[in-house]
Amino acid sequence: ADRDLDAMMQLFESAARYSERFPLSGPAAFIAEIATEDIAGDVITAKGVRPDFVEILTVHSAKGRQWDLVAVAGLQEGTWPNLKTRSSLLGAERLVERQRNPDIPRDQLDVIAASGLMQDEERLFHVALTRAKHSLFITAVQRDDEEPSHFFETIEVMVNKTDLDEPVLTDVPRPITAPALVAELRANLHGDNAVEAAALLKTMSTEGIYLADPDNWIGSVPLSTDQPVIESDKEVVVSPSGAESFVECGVKWFLQNNGGTDGDSTAQVLGSAIHAFAAKMVQEPGTTKEDLVANLKSSWKLIDPESGWVSASHLENAVTMLGKFAEYHAKTTRTVVDAEMRFDVSLGRARIRGSIDRLEVEADGSLFIIDFKTGGSPISTKDAKENLQLASYQVGIAEGGFTQGTISAGAELVYLGTDAAGATLRKQDHIDIDATKVKLNQIAEGMGAATFFATINKRCKGCPVRKSCPVQSDGRSVIS
Repeated sequence: ADRDLDAMMQLFESAARYSERFPLSGPAAFIAEIATEDIAGDVITAKGVRPDFVEILTVHSAKGRQWDLVAVAGLQEGTWPNLKTRSSLLGAERLVERQRNPDIPRDQLDVIAASGLMQDEERLFHVALTRAKHSLFITAVQRDDEEPSHFFETIEVMVNKTDLDEPVLTDVPRPITAPALVAELRANLHGDNAVEAAALLKTMSTEGIYLADPDNWIGSVPLSTDQPVIESDKEVVVSPSGAESFVECGVKWFLQNNGGTDGDSTAQVLGSAIHAFAAKMVQEPGTTKEDLVANLKSSWKLIDPESGWVSASHLENAVTMLGKFAEYHAKTTRTVVDAEMRFDVSLGRARIRGSIDRLEVEADGSLFIIDFKTGGSPISTKDAKENLQLASYQVGIAEGGFTQGTISAGAELVYLGTDAAGATLRKQDHIDIDATKVKLNQIAEGMGAATFFATINKRCKGCPVRKSCPVQSDGRSVIS
């Protein structure tokens, strides 16, 4: 019974470590990882220590103990120090820093919390180094996708006090992994040992190692089709948000528009609800903030069917957003025309089709567009000036998409979900319409093409199609 309990505790601990390393991976990937392990991972239960054995354990498990020889392996940047925020569910670090610094903004608290993590990692590194009585062996790997931690570089300078500008690197044997072996055998297919390499690859493929099967090698089989997604003589429908997404990453846009998106999350449903309530205040004059809040609370179970403190927190945030919207609505100096207005204009290859959250009129008769956002991370003022979604709306005005006029005064992003006391605004002035039309037609050409390119950008970390992206480690299986 004790062994069974130890095994279950070790399984849960391994699952926790795996989820930290690969936050977007599912249970099936974790089980596959466990099934291929030859060396058991660290356990959290006390075990008897037998002499004359090599112990493989974490730094935490080594506290209070020492050995004649200690090896600290894999001192890689991004792994050690590991500055990933812990306790992400409850935000423990942020709560502690908020208690210590009640008047500091949230973004500065994040910096303070990260600094605290670095100090923790430095202390942990010191513990690792001081476990050795006589000899300490530290290793790191430098290759295209990995580099030594700055901890390693600090130790290297202390130990190798030479006049060399660069440290001497030593070639290491191939890793004892299936991908590395397959790569070596594939390279040997073009050398003197081609027959032996082919035989080994065939054996591995027969035994179920899919990497060894030539049918799984990129370029080994022809493309299923090289035809464009949309024929060159047909229009391509471009949504304003889709144009922004395509410029950010073509692969993400293509996959999300072809089934690569999960069902709506609570945050997405809430965003749609906030937009609907915002439209209600415009389309039903006399509606008050209290009316909106009452409607929100009465329909909350449709937005978030869960219960408990998490749902209560979401409701509180939603009420706050409605309050910010009501305040923004009351302070507007322009005449509000309508909300949730659709438009459809043709520019040539591109057909711009979309919906705006709100249309307002300036004193001189020019039109101004409002786009509400419920996210908590506003873009920069500079990025807002070049935001393609807002620019597409302005093109819609100039091309006659709205009967109220064809002169645009600009557009504005109104963020309701930030930590600021009121709505956070990001304005875009009147744009170069002709230049934007050219850009939108170029985007339409790309959307209708036969190939799409993945682009690394700041949103990759939370990308919903990361597992299918060839430039991300999570998605390398699509080309390996």
